[in-house]
Amino acid sequence: MKRGFITESTTEENTILERTKKIRQYANEVIEDRLSDLPDGVILHILSLLDTKQVVRTCVLAKRWEHLWKRISTLVLHSSRFYYVKQFTTFVSKILTLRDSSTSLRVLDVDRNGNFDSRLLKRILNYISSHGTHLQKLGISVRGDSSLIMSCFSSCRALTSLKLSIDPIDRYTETLFPKSLNLPLLTSLDLTNFVFCGGESGCAEPFSAFTKLNSLVIWSCKVKDAQILTISSDTLANLAIHNPLGKIKLAIQDNSPNMAKIELSTPSLYTFTYSGSLVQEICGSGLSSVKQVHIDDSQQFSASARHGLLVFNWLLHFANVESLALTSTTLQVPCHVFSLYYYFLKMLPFFNL
Repeated sequence: MKRGFITESTTEENTILERTKKIRQYANEVIEDRLSDLPDGVILHILSLLDTKQVVRTCVLAKRWEHLWKRISTLVLHSSRFYYVKQFTTFVSKILTLRDSSTSLRVLDVDRNGNFDSRLLKRILNYISSHGTHLQKLGISVRGDSSLIMSCFSSCRALTSLKLSIDPIDRYTETLFPKSLNLPLLTSLDLTNFVFCGGESGCAEPFSAFTKLNSLVIWSCKVKDAQILTISSDTLANLAIHNPLGKIKLAIQDNSPNMAKIELSTPSLYTFTYSGSLVQEICGSGLSSVKQVHIDDSQQFSASARHGLLVFNWLLHFANVESLALTSTTLQVPCHVFSLYYYFLKMLPFFNL
């Protein structure tokens, strides 16, 4: 009886093992077939959606993947993916050395929080200058010499998207945005910590050369030698100004209460976002096209009648909006002017809201 039980149990185990083996074999065949059926172009496209550190790790998957990463056209180099700065520096150096230079570089995103090794930064900038002919998207977020960074764009005539966040080496250095930047295909621009210089007219108009600009984002920027920041574009559809503590002001006269005025000449503007301390006046023509507005005056410390009138004046320019979002701090006014303020708000012709 016992012997028969062992025989029966062994037979059942063998059956289970055989079935498990077949399932594993089938699964391996399915996975192998799916990978082998994918052409290199598809795999490279999938890899382009990953961080470059993750892409390099795929070289251990199989013989075919050993050198495949060298042909990616997208480089995402973020120091936050590494425990130590030295690891990041070594990794970036090897990527630039071993990458297949015959493959066009389409996207480059470099993000280094804190001090950047000057030699490595120069090497990256030189790589952009020599391989930037087909570069379409470029993002640089570093602390370093802005003059070196801005000079590497001369060969990047195919750029459609540019994101720059440059922290100066010391607090006495300004990151000036060049008055002439020849990027004829640029449609998206995102800037942080820049200073826009004015001209003889008393206006700073840094974006007029970008004739195809569709999206513009400004973070913590200043205006120098001008009272007005002019944003003029026939194609601009999306505009966001993030201005903590009212930093869009005269860079030389930081203690002056006269903040720079924002003048918009954007007949195609559809969405407008503003966050920070609302202290600037806004003016312009052709703002009737704006349909979505978001104003977040999160830095407003004390309610005043002037602030209430300033908000009211802003809203007058966006009377045709279909979507309007205002934070509670934006609507704060002193009690003695609340009834008048509320009366003015009721007069606003938001027919499409």
